[in-house]
Amino acid sequence: MKQNLSAALLVIIALGFAACEREEPIAPTGNGIVAETAMPHLLVLNEGTWGGNNAALSYLDIAAGTISSSWFTDKNGRGLGDVAQDLVIYGSKAYVTVWNSNSLEVIDTATGVSQRVDLGNRGPRYIAADGGKLYITCYNPHSVIRIDTASLEVEASLTLGNYNPEGIAAVNGKLLVASSNISDEQGNYAYDNHLYVISISSFSIIGLIPVGYNPQKVLKLDSTTAVVNYIGDYGSEPAGTATVDIEMQVTTLNQPLTNMTVANGNIYGYYTEWASDYSSKTTHFVKIDGASNITPLLTGENLNAYAIGVHPVSGNIYVADDGDFSSNGDLYCFTPDGTRRWKREVGMLPSKIVFY
Repeated sequence: MKQNLSAALLVIIALGFAACEREEPIAPTGNGIVAETAMPHLLVLNEGTWGGNNAALSYLDIAAGTISSSWFTDKNGRGLGDVAQDLVIYGSKAYVTVWNSNSLEVIDTATGVSQRVDLGNRGPRYIAADGGKLYITCYNPHSVIRIDTASLEVEASLTLGNYNPEGIAAVNGKLLVASSNISDEQGNYAYDNHLYVISISSFSIIGLIPVGYNPQKVLKLDSTTAVVNYIGDYGSEPAGTATVDIEMQVTTLNQPLTNMTVANGNIYGYYTEWASDYSSKTTHFVKIDGASNITPLLTGENLNAYAIGVHPVSGNIYVADDGDFSSNGDLYCFTPDGTRRWKREVGMLPSKIVFY
């Protein structure tokens, strides 16, 4: 009995040390650190594991220095669902697509209370918001649906081609949608290399733009420009990044990005470089400014990054890691010059970071 109690005590102590390692206090401002009094709230979308029904939404009150890793569940008395895909804030609401649950969550950002919208079996993916409407890419069928934010009704659906649509951005009266990849029942993949150009006013396809193979995310960079990252075909077609301007002209950037975000007209992202025998990997963080100048960021930090966000006021850089795909990830905060401020635990596979 005494041995059992001793073993239990050791386990408790070990868990306590582990918690201390993960829970670093959120550092105060001062010493040149810009206070984030404007847009002092942060949401982390935790993707969760396929079939695990463990997607979550974490909330950080930057000013108060408090974080809730299970904010959505705490506020709604239920889980977010299975495989959270995308998160946007539009007006006073946060909108979350939950892919395997085929749902859209409409969350009041002030209270955290959500209304669930059932999207049938559409397989919702990425979201763009414009003119009081949501535009969501879907797998089943390959399409973009339009939802009115007042009624939360699906107003229209636009069928696309044979490939899975992924990222979407609304820029200058147009939607740009990534036409990505498709697989057969044997798991063989084929890859497309286009963006659909969709007129918002007519909700119709007006063109196709060739970019790199397997485009993934499409983000609005500024009022006239979007940026897209493409993964390539894992063979002869390389990964890369490109911008698309108001004339639908493509400019290729000499930088692959696994994931990216935009802030104040700049692109921030990271990519992973593997050793030749795949025994180790190094994550590189970069900033690409409006003139396409590439600057290394967070040098010396080799995080297993899964998400990146940049506060539009302070310029602080937030990175979430993947938790080795087996445990909750951590959220890290760095100053613009790369000085680490703090680290806190969030949820399983934190995949997107937004501020408001």
